[in-house]
Amino acid sequence: MSTPVPTPTAGPAAEAATVLVRFYAGAAEAAGAQELRLSLVQDPQSLAQFLESLPARAREASGAETAQQDDAGPDLARVCSRSSFLINGTQAKPDSALLRAGDQLDVLPPFAGG
Repeated sequence: MSTPVPTPTAGPAAEAATVLVRFYAGAAEAAGAQELRLSLVQDPQSLAQFLESLPARAREASGAETAQQDDAGPDLARVCSRSSFLINGTQAKPDSALLRAGDQLDVLPPFAGG
């Protein structure tokens, strides 16, 4: 009799298919969190595809209300459209960059001041 192999829900195997997303300034306000660990749909996944689903996934993961519904703060999709991105500390362009399991994505909105 064979024993089913459990699907990992925590620990190194589960984290291997995720990326750590760190939000700064207005992006953190819009996301409702300073950082989230989110799964990849596929490995590797294009940054553009990941960003397309990021607002809904960030709201779900952080439990934040959508800014579009309550006008309480900036909309993450709009913030991301104006942001710069770093993958593992290196500048990344959404149209050409790939995210891989274990990567760190930094979302850097435009900063004002000096």
